[in-house]
Amino acid sequence: MQIDPARRAWRTEGDDMRLIRLNTRVVRCALALLCAALSLGGCGLGSRHGSVEAGARYQANGEYRAAYIEAKKVLQRDAKNGEAWLLLGQASLMLGNPKDALSELQNAEANGVPAERWAVPMGRALLMTRQYDQLLATLTPDKPYEAATKARVAVLRGDAYRGLRQFDQARQAYMAVLSGDPKNPGALVGLAQLAVIAGDPDAAGKYVQQALAAAPDNPQVWVTKGDLAFDNADFAGAEADYQKVMGFKNPDWLPQERFYALARLANAQAQQSQFDKALANIQTLEKMLPQHPYLHYLRAVVLYKQGHLDDAVSELQQVLKVSPDNAQAQLLMGAVNYAQGNYSQAEMYLSNAMGMDQKNANVRKLLALTLYREGRSRQALDMLRPAVAGAPSDAELLALLQKSAATNARSPGTVAAATSAGTPSDTLFARAGNAIAGGNEAEAINLLQDIPAGSSSTEARRNSLLVMAYVREQRPAEAVKVAAAYASSNPRDSAARLLYGTALVAASRRPEARAQYAEALKLDPENLAALLSLGGLDSLEGHHEAAASRYATVLRKDPRNVAAMTALGQLAALQGDRAEAAKRFKQAIDTAPKSPTAYIALVVLYGEDGKYDEAVSTAKQLVAASPDNPAALNALGAAELNAGHHGEALKVLQQAVNFAPQVPLYRTNLARAQILGKDTKAAAGNLDAVIKADPGQVTAVVLRALLKSQDHDLAGATALAQMLQKQPATKAAGFTLEGDLYMANKSYREAAQAYQQGLKLQYDRPLVVKSFLALNESGANAPEGVLRDWLAKHPDDNATHLLLADYYLKHTQNALAAAQYEQVLKTDPSSIDALNNLAWIYTEQNNPKALALAERAYKLASGSPGIADTYAWALVAHNQPRTALPILLQAAKAAPKAPAIQYHLAVAQARTGDHAGARSTLVALQKSGADFQGKPAAEKLYRELTGASAK
Repeated sequence: MQIDPARRAWRTEGDDMRLIRLNTRVVRCALALLCAALSLGGCGLGSRHGSVEAGARYQANGEYRAAYIEAKKVLQRDAKNGEAWLLLGQASLMLGNPKDALSELQNAEANGVPAERWAVPMGRALLMTRQYDQLLATLTPDKPYEAATKARVAVLRGDAYRGLRQFDQARQAYMAVLSGDPKNPGALVGLAQLAVIAGDPDAAGKYVQQALAAAPDNPQVWVTKGDLAFDNADFAGAEADYQKVMGFKNPDWLPQERFYALARLANAQAQQSQFDKALANIQTLEKMLPQHPYLHYLRAVVLYKQGHLDDAVSELQQVLKVSPDNAQAQLLMGAVNYAQGNYSQAEMYLSNAMGMDQKNANVRKLLALTLYREGRSRQALDMLRPAVAGAPSDAELLALLQKSAATNARSPGTVAAATSAGTPSDTLFARAGNAIAGGNEAEAINLLQDIPAGSSSTEARRNSLLVMAYVREQRPAEAVKVAAAYASSNPRDSAARLLYGTALVAASRRPEARAQYAEALKLDPENLAALLSLGGLDSLEGHHEAAASRYATVLRKDPRNVAAMTALGQLAALQGDRAEAAKRFKQAIDTAPKSPTAYIALVVLYGEDGKYDEAVSTAKQLVAASPDNPAALNALGAAELNAGHHGEALKVLQQAVNFAPQVPLYRTNLARAQILGKDTKAAAGNLDAVIKADPGQVTAVVLRALLKSQDHDLAGATALAQMLQKQPATKAAGFTLEGDLYMANKSYREAAQAYQQGLKLQYDRPLVVKSFLALNESGANAPEGVLRDWLAKHPDDNATHLLLADYYLKHTQNALAAAQYEQVLKTDPSSIDALNNLAWIYTEQNNPKALALAERAYKLASGSPGIADTYAWALVAHNQPRTALPILLQAAKAAPKAPAIQYHLAVAQARTGDHAGARSTLVALQKSGADFQGKPAAEKLYRELTGASAK
């Protein structure tokens, strides 16, 4: 399974890309010189003194520079001409200068131009400059606009609400437009974009189809259609959509929007490994807007796909330097670091991307894989569960691991914070604290539950430790239950509210957590932990200024607060200020030389910057300050691995395990290091120890099964899978793992049985597809039944419709296949697979609908030899061999070893009178010895052309 880091490329930054300002300083200078020249002699572009009417004509023809010049000339003699200011503002906007346009349009308003005329261009300028609140304040809906203007203003207001992430208000604005104009493309596109944000691509597609039907020449609609195809990994379809819109003449869109479409086109081409095309378009973009960060991103995509990882990192650093909150750059940087084996850095970037785009399935998948690599199995599983349909199962992760080469980096993983046990006389508290510090949360929970009710201080201590243990044990529901009860019993206790908020964060209930933190701060304005927690939520949700303000407040109240210093360093790193980040981390270290958090943050920072020696040196300082801290040892082990010092890494990781033998992360990391050192026996021993202590550690079980599989011990590997099946939380993962092991061993019947058991527990599409593939390979009767059952409950799952159709097609059940393809085209009229394959079936059936379908597919993907062949063969079937011939020549050249295309070429040559060419094609086909469905017909044609007898 390949995870594409740019699948949702710049989705969250899409609007930002439309907000870029073009580099027009040179253009403006040139225009000034041109104006001077015109005032002297004129160049046929208008009268000497300028004319608003002439400018308006230029504007209507898309000649915005000439319109700009005419307006300037008018204003030189009449600075209060409102019509000239309006023309100048409109021209500036279309030339890519929204900031100048705003000033000029405000002058138009001041000089008597009615709102009806300046409202829309001013709204677009405000939108381009991200002044969403100002747009809503300026373009109020109560003005007496005409119907068309009122609709456009309402759409602009919806776009502004969307920019402010006030999605309900945006939807209301768009729906209000549609109530009066059901076919308004702007409102339909706005609703489509809201549907994408809400994670409903099917609804988005329907809105786009409605918009296309209403406005087939609207560039924004086609760009949105391309975006949807891109997000669905249909890069060929996306390319076709973007390419189409680039051919529109004088569309009503801004240079920023054209830049966006061309950039997305280059990205779609890069995703298809069409590097020459992509780079050519990037060069065009550079002429439009030199040094824009997205150009660095596009080059990074190309370099990543070409395998030039270090160069890709350099390009992405340029992006993050000026746009540290760019989610897709963070994602791609995470993917590059993952590919390099730098898992700690990968985790940091991917976590940043996840915080900015919670619904991005690709971030979830890659972050889950990173967590698996780090041995944090439960966190990986939790990361995968919310993923959209098609997210990888545990067994798919195993398959990826089996294919992956050994890497040379590991991450420091989760820091295990030691917990104070209080006074020596409190035996149970001491034992519970030690158990948490040693990674034995289950024992700590039992001890804490045995502590009888006591004083308020005892209850505060017991509940705090109990919540901590539950959170670390990955049991957030129990943590919330305990914290909620404690807060309910102590409603005026700020610390109780703080504890409740922490449990809610662990349960991913952030809005409720924020409310609890706010209440804690209200009850005790000096509760610095509440301020820090609110800052942490702000940072997690991308509100960096608010977070920095809270941390600064903490430092004003407590200048030696290490947590605030470290948090400010992490914010600086996130925003690309590496020097400031290092300064803050060092300040925290100087203040608290034994605090592991700041040390580890600095180690990670150095590792990201490739300063591996500094990272190792810093980690060694941490170990020197806290030689008995297993988290410190784990951090040093990770730094040594990043520096390529595998031997040194093994030593300190072993020490970490010695200090905290019950922490599965440390022992699993040690096993990974041992696998890198090819000491699989020792690695197996450590994995066995993890599994013995907690058979539900899926990562350890998967790795152990991998080792057994490599040793050809299928029975041992499947026994591990069956062990997972005995535990409720991992039962489905166990059946999936067992099925995958059998599939790898080509024991298809046993694999099918395992998958079927898994489906009874976890009915999702990946497992349905696995079950179908196993049944099909096993020779079972009607293996497609599992697909039909799934579609009965999920009729809009086009991917499964296509899979079922392909099965029918391979088994010559063309009528059934056609029905599936027809179903797909009802909801996705641009599905290339459905169009092409249905056209092929119709051609075989002599159905007159074949040619139109084949032509549609060809227009969407003319570069595909197979699709070109289908279209050309349909043309031949409709007695148009001359039209078909050049298409077949190109397809045959692109796919010289495809016998069906060669045969179809021979037929077209023969029917256009080129008998010599047909004979030559058929001779080459015979010499190839290829066997294909049309072979008898090809032999018959050869005999007819040569008069040769059958051999």
